[in-house]
Amino acid sequence: MKAGQSNGLFNKLFSQVVNDMSLSSFSPFQVATVPLISLRGNASQNVANVSAWLGEAARQEISLVVFPEASLAGYGDTLNVRLRQLATLAEPLDGRSIDGVANAVERTGVAAGVGFIEQAPDGSLFNSYVVCMPGGVRCCHRKRQAVEHPGIERGEQYTVVDTKWGVRIGILIGADNYLIENVRMTAMMGATLLVAPHRTYGSDGRGEPSLQRLSPVQRSRAHAAESVGTTDWLRRSLTARASDNGMFVVFSNGSDTGSHQNGMIIDPGGRVLAEHGSSSSPMVSASLDPGLIAGSVGQQCLAARRSDSGGQPNRSMPPYGNAFAERSKTASKGAIALSFAQVSRSRQP
Repeated sequence: MKAGQSNGLFNKLFSQVVNDMSLSSFSPFQVATVPLISLRGNASQNVANVSAWLGEAARQEISLVVFPEASLAGYGDTLNVRLRQLATLAEPLDGRSIDGVANAVERTGVAAGVGFIEQAPDGSLFNSYVVCMPGGVRCCHRKRQAVEHPGIERGEQYTVVDTKWGVRIGILIGADNYLIENVRMTAMMGATLLVAPHRTYGSDGRGEPSLQRLSPVQRSRAHAAESVGTTDWLRRSLTARASDNGMFVVFSNGSDTGSHQNGMIIDPGGRVLAEHGSSSSPMVSASLDPGLIAGSVGQQCLAARRSDSGGQPNRSMPPYGNAFAERSKTASKGAIALSFAQVSRSRQP
């Protein structure tokens, strides 16, 4: 038997074992989405608000809370902000704000996903999102479709992390979720729960929340807001992506206006389990049953998908994904065993 055929058979058998385990070994767990109201330039208050919500989530026995894109840095349009001003909002992965969130995660036992402007070790700036897990692990994803400011670089990798709950978390930020191939590639890396943080930059000519731009050309056109539609399209799109790929989706949207915050939790069949507006509380939650994943149509389609490489895309540890743990050189007590799945793609023009 050829090596490629052997690897393909192994991957197929391994995937079947994982699916069987997901049906029998993992219990439902609670997740929540909070469309946090954040203040630009007041990271300490934003961290305090996140910590307060994690305390409330712990009382409700919730395992993971998803906050919006840029929830620690604050929302609003950054296109005309000077680079030095933008840099003052940026922090490293082991900076004060992320440390504050991680400490709250340890106190409450509730994992949290928060958005921030990341300053990389070489000084580059990224629109990033980090999921802090109990035990000290931090999984960081850099936004791929980043056109918020010329000084913000684009991420070039997909990120997927294993959890103890029987799901693999994939992260896509804002406009990353608009492109079908981004969600599909994340699913091909094994993601079965998509964390989809988002922020609305303002309103279109009809007063509806506008979508994010996908290119600098769109970003610079004054009439672009009229042409891209509203976030109602995003709601329909995310339910379709959940069904297409057999994954749960947790969406959390923040807004600088204070009037367009919303959140949504979707199951692998594309059904909305919980949605902001149907509850009097800003935090909405739902119970996720990992057993729904393997039997979904989306997962069956993924399993039947032809792969010219004879197997799944390579899995590799990102150079920045857990820099905090690498620097400490010590294993955190009770840390969850994680692996990261990534694919590098050439930078888009």
